[in-house]
Amino acid sequence: MSAALRERLSHALLSLLLAAGIILPLLGILLPGFSPLEILLPVMLTVLLFEAASLRRGLAVGMSLLSLAALLLWLFAGGGIIPVTDVFRALLLRIRGVTTALPLVAFSAVRIISVGLTFLCCLACLRSVSILPASLFCVSTALLIYLTASESLIPWLLPAIAALLILLARDRFPETPLLSLLPWMALLVAAAFLLAGPGTGENRFTRQADDLRQQILDRLFFTEPRDVFSLSSEGYYPEGQDQLGGRPAPHEGPVMEVSAPRTVYLRGVILNEYTGRSWINTTAGRRLLWQSPRFRSQQRALFDMLLPAETVQNSLCAPLDISVRMLSDSASTLFVPQRIRALTAGGDLVPYFSNASEIFITRNLQPGDTYSVSAPLFQAGDSGLGTLIEVCSTLEDPGWERVLDLYTSLPGHLDPSLYDLAREVASAGITPYDRAMALQSWLSRSFRYTLDVDEQPRDVDFVTRFLTDTKEGYCTYFASAMTVLCRMAGLPARYVEGYLAEPDASGRALVTGLDGHAWTEVYFRGFGWLTFDATPRTRASGADDSTEAPSPAPDAPKETPESPKDTPEPPEETPEPTEDTPEPEDPSDAADTPTPEPESEPSPAPDDSSAPEPSPDPDSQPSPEPETPPDGQTSFPWLWLLLLLPLLLLLLRIRMTSPAFRARRAADMDGRLDVWSQEIFDLLRAEGFVRKKDESPMAFGRRVDRMGFFSVALGPVGECISLIRYSSAHASETDVTLVQDSAILLKSELSRPARLKSLLRRIFLPLRSRSYTA
Repeated sequence: MSAALRERLSHALLSLLLAAGIILPLLGILLPGFSPLEILLPVMLTVLLFEAASLRRGLAVGMSLLSLAALLLWLFAGGGIIPVTDVFRALLLRIRGVTTALPLVAFSAVRIISVGLTFLCCLACLRSVSILPASLFCVSTALLIYLTASESLIPWLLPAIAALLILLARDRFPETPLLSLLPWMALLVAAAFLLAGPGTGENRFTRQADDLRQQILDRLFFTEPRDVFSLSSEGYYPEGQDQLGGRPAPHEGPVMEVSAPRTVYLRGVILNEYTGRSWINTTAGRRLLWQSPRFRSQQRALFDMLLPAETVQNSLCAPLDISVRMLSDSASTLFVPQRIRALTAGGDLVPYFSNASEIFITRNLQPGDTYSVSAPLFQAGDSGLGTLIEVCSTLEDPGWERVLDLYTSLPGHLDPSLYDLAREVASAGITPYDRAMALQSWLSRSFRYTLDVDEQPRDVDFVTRFLTDTKEGYCTYFASAMTVLCRMAGLPARYVEGYLAEPDASGRALVTGLDGHAWTEVYFRGFGWLTFDATPRTRASGADDSTEAPSPAPDAPKETPESPKDTPEPPEETPEPTEDTPEPEDPSDAADTPTPEPESEPSPAPDDSSAPEPSPDPDSQPSPEPETPPDGQTSFPWLWLLLLLPLLLLLLRIRMTSPAFRARRAADMDGRLDVWSQEIFDLLRAEGFVRKKDESPMAFGRRVDRMGFFSVALGPVGECISLIRYSSAHASETDVTLVQDSAILLKSELSRPARLKSLLRRIFLPLRSRSYTA
C-alpha cells in the first residue's frame, strides 16, 4: 500500500470517528427518533467523496468545480434553497425552545447537518490543521449533552474523544502509524468510561454537576413561562381573574415567616392599567437578571435606588433588614418591599426583575426557600415624610413627565362626576402628598370594610359602583378606588397586590392567606413611589360584619373569611396578560420608574420578540473561481470555496439590504424616507416594540418615548412620517436627515440580541414583506 493511500485511509478513519462522535449525539438531542444507521450513511458517503477527491490534484479541482456547479444548480434551480431555509428556520426555533418545527423537516435536517458537519470534521483532521477545531467540536458537544441532561448519549461521544486523543498523539509522535495508536486510544476511552460508572447511582459529584448545569440554565437561558402571583391564589377573585369583586374565601394556611423591624408591605404583582372590571399589566414583558451589571441602571431606576437624592436624605431613608422564609408553595414571585437596596437569595434561587419592578425566580417558591432584602420602609403617614417629599419636589426628576403621562391614564367610560368628586376630596390638601393623604383618609372614614359583598355586575364599572352605590368592600375595592381617584386628581398611581406582614414584639410575623392584601403606590416628583393603604384600619371578627365592633389594628385589616355564598362561575373571557406569556413580548412594554434605560435579554431571556422568518433572496451571485492547491499542501481548496461561497453571498446580501445602500439607490426623497423609516420600525421590532394596527407612526413614536428605553426622541420622527404619509406633502432633505440620524442613534442604543435579531430579519425576510406600514 502506497504512503499516499495509507495517509488517506488514516485520515478517513479519523474523520469518520470524529464526525460520528459529534453528529450522533447532536442529532440524538435534536431528532431522537432517527437510527444511527440513517445518520452514518451520509457521513460515510461524505468522507468517501472527500478522500476520493484528495487522491490527485486534478481530480480535486475537477470535483470541486463539479460540486460547486451541482450545489448552485440544486440551490437555485432545483429548489434546494427551500429545505435549507426550512432547516435553518427550524433550528432557530429549536434554540428558542420551540421543539415542534424541527421534526417536520427531520429528513432534510439529518442530511444537511450530517453532510455539513462531516465536511468540517474532515477539514479538522487534516495534518495542516491544528488540534483546536477538533477540540472545540468535542467540548461543544459535551457541553450540549451536559446542559440538556442527555447523559444517555455520552457513549456516542466516545468515538470523537478517541479521535481527539489520536490527533493529540499524532502531533506528539508524528511518525507513529495511526493503526498502532487506535487500539490504545480505544482502550483508554473505554476504560475511562467504565471507571466513571455510567450507572444511575447519584453521588456528590453528580449532584454538583446537576447544580452547576441548573445555574447555567437559570442565568443564561431562562425563557420558560412562570407562575405569577395574584390574590386569586388566596381566594380574592371569586368571579374570575378578569373581574374584581364578589365575596372572597381567603385561605387561612401559613404562607411565609417574615422578620422585620416594623410593618412591611410585601409587593407581589404591580398592575398599571384599569379596564373598568380589573387591573392588568402592560409594562412587564422583559426579564432582567438581578445580579447582572448590564442591568444595574434599570435596576436603580425601577426600585428608586437613587431617590431621594443623597443631599436631602434623613433618618427615614435608612435601610432596614427584612428576611423571608417560605412555609408553603407559591408562585415564582419574590415578595419584597418597593425600595430595595440589596437582595440576597438563599439556596438555588436565581432572581430576575421585570420593568414593572416585580422580582421573581426561575421556578416556583417552595417551603424552606429563604431570601432577605435591605430597604427603607416608607409608608404614607410617617412622621416627617411630608416635609421630605416637599423638599424632593424642588429637585430635578427627568422621568417625571413620562411617569405622569403613563400612570394617570384612565378608561374613557368613567363618569365625569367622579373626576369632580376626586378633585373636591383632594382639594383639602395643598401639596400633592397632602392631596393623596386626603383621598386615603376620606376612603377610610367614609366607606365600610366587609367581606360580605354582593356579586359584581359585569356591565358596571367596578370603582364607580363602589364609590356611588355599595360603599363597602374589602382591600381590592379600596385599593382600586384609591388608585383611580389619585389619577383623577392628577397624581400618578398604580395598583399593587401582595401580603401585609405585621411583626410582633419579637420582630417576627407569621403571614397567612388572610394577610393577602391590595394597596396603592403614588409617585411624587423627586421622591419616587410611596405606599398608601386606604383600607380601613379595622379587623373583621365574627361571621356578620353588621354586628362587628371596630377595633384598631396595628396597620391594616386582617381579612377574615365569612360564611360562604354562591359565587358565579369563572368568566370565559381571556385572562389578563402577564409577563410570563411567551414571546413575542407585549409591544406596549414600558418601565414603571422615572428613568429606565434600555436593556440589552437575554435572556434569555430571556428577550423576548418573535423569531425571524428566514426567507433568503434566491438571486444567484457570481461565485469565485476554484484555485489549484499549492504544491505540498494536503488540504483541498474546493472545500474551502464551498464554505466561502455562502459567506460571500451573505456579505453581499447584508450590503444590498443595508438602509444606506438602498437609500442611495432610491429614486427620490420620498423613497429615501421610506427606507430609513422602515429601518427605525425594524429596529424597534427587534427590541420588542411593535406598532399596533390602528396606531399612527406619530402615536407609536410618542408611546415609545414614554417608555423611556431610548435617549433618542422618536416622537418628532413619528410626526414627520405621519405628516408626509397621510398628506400630499413630499419629503425634504431635512426630513430624510432627521429620520436617518434617528435610525443611526437608535441602532447604537439597541441591545446586542436585538441588533442580531434585526440583522437576521433584514437578511432573511424579503423587503417587500417588511413594510413599516404593515
